[in-house]
Amino acid sequence: MARPLLLNGFMATGKSTVGRRVAELEGVPFEDLDDCIERRAGASVSEIFESVGEAGFRKLEQAELERVLASDARRVVAVGGGALLSRELRLTALERACVVTLEAPLEVILTRVAGAPRPLLAGPDPASRAAALLDARRAAYAESHARVDTTHGDVDQAACAVREAWQRDPIAVAAGEQSYAVEVGHGILHQRWPALLGRTTGTLLVTDANVQRAQAEALGRLGAGARLFVLDAGEEHKTPRALEAVWRAALAADLDRGGTFVAFGGGVVSDITGFAAATWMRGARWLAVPTTLLSMVDASVGGKTAVDLDTAKNAVGAFWQPRAVLCDTALLATEPERGFVSALSEVVKTALVGDAELLAVLESQAEAVRSRAPAALREVVHRCVAVKARIVSRDEREHGLRRVLNLGHTLGHALEACTGFRQYTHGEAVALGLVAALQIGQRLGVTAAPLCQQVTDLLARLGLPTDLARSPIREAVDHLAHDKKRQGTYIHFVVVSAAGRPETQLLPIEQLRRLALASLSRRTDLVK
Repeated sequence: MARPLLLNGFMATGKSTVGRRVAELEGVPFEDLDDCIERRAGASVSEIFESVGEAGFRKLEQAELERVLASDARRVVAVGGGALLSRELRLTALERACVVTLEAPLEVILTRVAGAPRPLLAGPDPASRAAALLDARRAAYAESHARVDTTHGDVDQAACAVREAWQRDPIAVAAGEQSYAVEVGHGILHQRWPALLGRTTGTLLVTDANVQRAQAEALGRLGAGARLFVLDAGEEHKTPRALEAVWRAALAADLDRGGTFVAFGGGVVSDITGFAAATWMRGARWLAVPTTLLSMVDASVGGKTAVDLDTAKNAVGAFWQPRAVLCDTALLATEPERGFVSALSEVVKTALVGDAELLAVLESQAEAVRSRAPAALREVVHRCVAVKARIVSRDEREHGLRRVLNLGHTLGHALEACTGFRQYTHGEAVALGLVAALQIGQRLGVTAAPLCQQVTDLLARLGLPTDLARSPIREAVDHLAHDKKRQGTYIHFVVVSAAGRPETQLLPIEQLRRLALASLSRRTDLVK
């Protein structure tokens, strides 16, 4: 809760009134951005509009908001209804502050603004103008950490809801009107579950046999009033047949378009359940409650859903964002050691692509992380989710930036496929893929040798495999042509120049094969 709070939303939704009340309850300063602009300009908002127009006002507004975001001081700031229309500025705000959108129906807004000077509603038909503005801004307002309804004008009730959202310190995944928040905490599942589930015409709770045994108590409490469906556990069961089984369970549960799928389990459960929701009744609501470290830091966030087709991993799928994600790190207490340790490769990958400080945290707190200390786990999960949310928010459908999340996965997936998804866990394969990617980056002249050694040593210290000579790399390279990142005879391959500085290179598959095989040798003077 160290971040400032920004109250966003359309005019007359109560931002200033509610903001002052929240600030009073928290004992922190309150600022109204319009008041700040007026003081700095020496003129009212109406006068500024008259003299420099909306474009001139927006420049003043952006400068004032950038001043606010430059400081992490705890305070409450009510922003104008158009202050966060610039998407890049909005994404920056979502990273540096907690953004809560206040909402009210158009008819309520029109009643509240009647007779008040509103430059944007000037003209013969303010109602039509307000409706057009509200519709144009709908996606921007949805990109927030929480949304609070102020229809009934109960200031204390709205302030309580806003304050609660601020205290939870969620992470926002900005995806237009499909935006959602990820909550990370220890022991928060049953406290937050009723609010996250919300109104639904029915619930299909999907898990797997392993999780059913390990989390029987939690499932019993979550499953009250829901239809439970149990999948076979393991990547080898992430198939179209499993997807069909979930569809049939939804049919048996009479789940309609107002129903909710809940994925309670690891990455396989999340992938299958999310894809089932994406295709059920042409798109149904779903929630993710990850129970493994891998699914918390990776699979449950970002809206990638899929099943495997023979040896082609994640070949059939869809982008379909969940309505919410709840990461309760207390659930990790029952995760088997191998699965937990395996997921640490994804944590290392995340540090390499987007958080250099996380790499330092892992090196200084490796033992605490391995022993699943609650504070260390919460920090690791929160940092990983924040990195992924930042990347996904800028590239939801993997047209460019999001590809960096595939660091270590090109050869990792190939290792999984060539061994029938049985010899390695996903995380173990990714660990080997990371070592290979770092060595390939070194041969390409991108990655420095000390970073290769640093990460390889860290992976080993965390209990992950790093010896490429003992892996079936020679067999794995034959599966590169099936990689979903392939573009004709080329593959988008991710390397890193430093922690937090990834880049993607379009490499011919044949060159990548040679570089991968060369990684079996410690020599770096081989021909590229």
